[in-house]
Amino acid sequence: MMFAMKRYKVEGMATNKPSKNLPWAGKTVQPDKVEQELMSLWHLAADNMRISQNMNVRTSVLNFVICALGIESARQASTLLRDIPNTHIARVTLVILDTNSASPAEVRTWITLRSFHIISDVMRHPFEQVTVTLSGDAVYSAANIIQSLIKPDLPVYIWWVDDLPQDISIFRRLISSSSRIIVDSNDFTSSPEERIQMLSTTIQDIPNSALSDLNWGRITPWRELIAQFFDVADYRPYLVNVDFIEIEYAVAPPTGGDPNQMVIFPNPIRALLLAAWLQTRLGWQQSDDDLPSTHDAQTGTYSWHMTKRQASSAISRPLIASQSGDLAIGIKESIDITIRPRVQAELHPGNICLVRLTSETNNTPAVFTLDRYDDDDHVTPSVQIPGSNRPQGTVDISATHKENIMLNDELEIMGRDYLYEQTLHEVFSLLKQ
Repeated sequence: MMFAMKRYKVEGMATNKPSKNLPWAGKTVQPDKVEQELMSLWHLAADNMRISQNMNVRTSVLNFVICALGIESARQASTLLRDIPNTHIARVTLVILDTNSASPAEVRTWITLRSFHIISDVMRHPFEQVTVTLSGDAVYSAANIIQSLIKPDLPVYIWWVDDLPQDISIFRRLISSSSRIIVDSNDFTSSPEERIQMLSTTIQDIPNSALSDLNWGRITPWRELIAQFFDVADYRPYLVNVDFIEIEYAVAPPTGGDPNQMVIFPNPIRALLLAAWLQTRLGWQQSDDDLPSTHDAQTGTYSWHMTKRQASSAISRPLIASQSGDLAIGIKESIDITIRPRVQAELHPGNICLVRLTSETNNTPAVFTLDRYDDDDHVTPSVQIPGSNRPQGTVDISATHKENIMLNDELEIMGRDYLYEQTLHEVFSLLKQ
């Protein structure tokens, strides 16, 4: 590791001349002087009475590494830190990776002290931020360079804020040196199908690192609302008889105003995650038969036809534990999932617009629907059963837009999210059909 640092210092750090001006990153320093310079900043900060009175309040339990492929996304991530309620971060290491192979191998570093607001400006939790830019071949030593900059004996959480790099080996090296890695598949703008499959394969190859996705947090309210349908005793018999699932997600209007023009680069990942979760919770299993399926990544349209189900797995065992053995009588053998885009200019692309579950019990049909309409903050649940329709209302899901809250929730998780990982692998399996 020291060999790598010295090599890049000779090649690129004639070398810490800031050709990239990052005023928000603090003071420019040599990489091998980071600890020394940070100590000097802490001594200077101790002279400030407001900080010196509460510097020891902070309890640091983790290193937070932010990886970005561009300066602007790195700056936005750095700004977001001000709004994170988590105050247990020992050090933030912000890594900007220039993966352009034509760039010279360079390492540049900046340091600064920042703080979380607790009660007022008088009560603050300070933390250190080290910003590193890596270019050329230096990006392949990112894991070693980061290891030299983090606080020892604390877990390392990595937040990857952009699309995955074309060279996935860069990403895999970082995962292998982290306790937890957080991605946002909503940023997978190119080939989201391939990216989600890369995640599934990678996490299976590197089992010691936990994986989280902010998009999983965004669909949590939808999962909760679906489960709440069947908290109503009268609706529980319909649970294992669901035979058709429809999911729609938002895409931007076609450019040029031509309604027949295909939307380019839809991002169906939230819809895919929700469909895979429903499949596993309902006990639907892929058939061994060569059944028709549709995967059109260009239009973002998908469909699967299945003939197997395990009724006892349906969403949550307590929901069917009190039901009789006749609960699943009359189950249809044909079960289908359909995902399609919906042009919705008012919603951010990728947002789920509609979830519809169709079921039938004792020759009585039922349709359970969650619809978003044109409102990005609310969902309208409805149940249609002949002679017994449930009044419509609205549910506020605006909290799912707050990236700082979702990120803070991920920083509070110490273990693995096995349900997410199971769902991720199921998406991979569905896409292979």
